[in-house]
Amino acid sequence: MDQSLPLVGRDGERERFVALLHRAAPGRPTVLILDGPPEIGCGRLLRELAVAGRRLGAAVATSPERIVVVRDREALRPGTADPHFPERLAASAPVLVVTARQPVLARTPAEVHRVVLTPLGRADVRRLIAARLGGPPSDRLLDLARVAAGRPGAILDLIDGLQEERLMESLPGRLPERTRARLAHRVANLSGSARHLVQAATAVRSPVSPARLSEMLGGSVVALLPDVEEALDSGLLVPAGDALAFSHELVRAVVEASMPHAVVAALRHEQGHHRPRARVAVAPHPRATPRTADWSLLSERELEIAELVGLALTNQQIASRLGRSPHTVNYHLRQIFRKFGLASRVELVSLLRLREHPEMRADAG
Repeated sequence: MDQSLPLVGRDGERERFVALLHRAAPGRPTVLILDGPPEIGCGRLLRELAVAGRRLGAAVATSPERIVVVRDREALRPGTADPHFPERLAASAPVLVVTARQPVLARTPAEVHRVVLTPLGRADVRRLIAARLGGPPSDRLLDLARVAAGRPGAILDLIDGLQEERLMESLPGRLPERTRARLAHRVANLSGSARHLVQAATAVRSPVSPARLSEMLGGSVVALLPDVEEALDSGLLVPAGDALAFSHELVRAVVEASMPHAVVAALRHEQGHHRPRARVAVAPHPRATPRTADWSLLSERELEIAELVGLALTNQQIASRLGRSPHTVNYHLRQIFRKFGLASRVELVSLLRLREHPEMRADAG
């Protein structure tokens, strides 16, 4: 993100940082974890807080993933504010550690706070674009900026793409190629079941209720919750009151492009002749769940998350239990799906049952 632009819409987070810095005391470090979906600006905010700490007269040491802020410079010797070993300072100095998504100080008692960065509102989106362009944006540009779902990094990437391809005058005709590629990458990196949910949503008018999507996909709303959470985390879908909607209709077009034309046509036809409880076929070819899995492929953390999925916990519940963010849990789940060639949590649960009851595999054969 362009460091010359002002940091927009994060005044509350900066105030929280200052308050926690004043509260820090020797003997028990204070930790502030910045979290949020991709392109929400955690890294940029981390760098801005380092600048703010220095302006307040604190000693600040930085690394790409964290900063260590010591309020009283007198408590330090030169060069001792090491961002890799902040616990060494905690016994004798008031230390505030700020980190982007990653927990720290696992072996040292600490006062831990978490701030989840939320999408920018329309007024802040206008301010950010105006700062980037050097003048107020048109209503058409503001409307197109909805494809970024309020995420500063995605907004600036969209503006850069529009300027590079000279599309500013033809808004909102089409998306820049870099924006289309970013969105397509998001679709491709969803878990199989979350991708199916987003693909199914293209067949109905936005906004669409979770109840309608669960009916289309042949499941329950409760079973759909982890996939809804993942879809929202991707920014492809956004909350719309009690329903869900594509962040922009051009995003719907990108999702449709991830499916064969025959499937898109079938989805539209089926929803045009809607039958209750009908299951939408969102993949061109059905496939069977693998009957075996090499569990040694998983890391210790991935195996732990897989077992919690087997207990029917949602991503949010798993994150709370492990002291991690839902974003981190989503990442590990995607790695598990990739390693085992899975498309859904249901398939993972099936493999876990086979692991616990190998006789079921013999029966299936």
